[in-house]
Amino acid sequence: MNTNYIEIIPKIIPVFILLGVGYFLKVKKFISNNSIGEIKKLIVNISLPALLFMSFLDVNFTIEFFFIILIVFLINLLMLLIGKGFAFFTKLKDPHLPLLFTGFEVGMLGIPLFGAIYGTESIKYMAVVDLGQEIYVWFVLFAMLLSLQQKGKQLHFVGLFKSFITSPIIIAILLGIILNSSGIKSLISENFLFQGVINSIDMLGSLTVPLILLVIGYEINFKTSNISLPLKIIGIRLLILVPIALLVGNFVFSKYLELDPLYSVALLSVVILPPPFIIPLFFNQEDEQMGEKSYVYNTLSISTVISIIAFLIIVVFFTPAL
Repeated sequence: MNTNYIEIIPKIIPVFILLGVGYFLKVKKFISNNSIGEIKKLIVNISLPALLFMSFLDVNFTIEFFFIILIVFLINLLMLLIGKGFAFFTKLKDPHLPLLFTGFEVGMLGIPLFGAIYGTESIKYMAVVDLGQEIYVWFVLFAMLLSLQQKGKQLHFVGLFKSFITSPIIIAILLGIILNSSGIKSLISENFLFQGVINSIDMLGSLTVPLILLVIGYEINFKTSNISLPLKIIGIRLLILVPIALLVGNFVFSKYLELDPLYSVALLSVVILPPPFIIPLFFNQEDEQMGEKSYVYNTLSISTVISIIAFLIIVVFFTPAL
């Protein structure tokens, strides 16, 4: 437990200020919803890939990382099974319901929170943990969402793999890993042109954390009606995932793999996050018109607020001495 609140509080305050500024921009209608959409495109296609590229450019990959990737992938599969079990005993027969038990919104929430507190240089810890999640999202969750959207039409692995490999985020991660692991980075690190490019990418990446926090503050919105199901989903996720993360962090990461303590903090910070924000993007128009998916939006919104509070608790009670 880290009790040095004098160091922690100044790092927490900017999170609330940026969230508040984002909310203020919405209330005063200083920025339109369309503008927020354009900012998201900037984040997803440019600034976030730049940040992840810089993170993986600084990561020395070891065999232990494959265990991290596998564990996170298996945790997602476990939660998917739990979600299917929950859906079986629920009156609401919606095929999207089990999907809310699995996956984590690392890119648009986890990374900005982690980076705001521990610094962008520490995002590499969460980025490594996120690799297993990315594989799950692209090849399991994404496939299930497409299948539901296309009413069960056959999906092709080649198409999924093409979407995965052409994602700006995945390209950035792979380039960072290749330049680092191949030794190219060390060979050209003294080249002034290379340094200029790296500095430019670093500057673009530094936009990510403040921009995402502003967007989150702008978009936080939930209805107080019909919150029973969302609270059940969020509660079950946390009751299962938090103990798993604590056990894995303390025994597998720390004692068996002997990893840096921030990997355990990163795992705990990931599992308290909301389900991926991409889920509603795959809803059919008729479902939207009938209002059958309102609980999904409520789950994501309420979970976002709870995740921010839970993350701040993690910062206070689980941050190792750095």
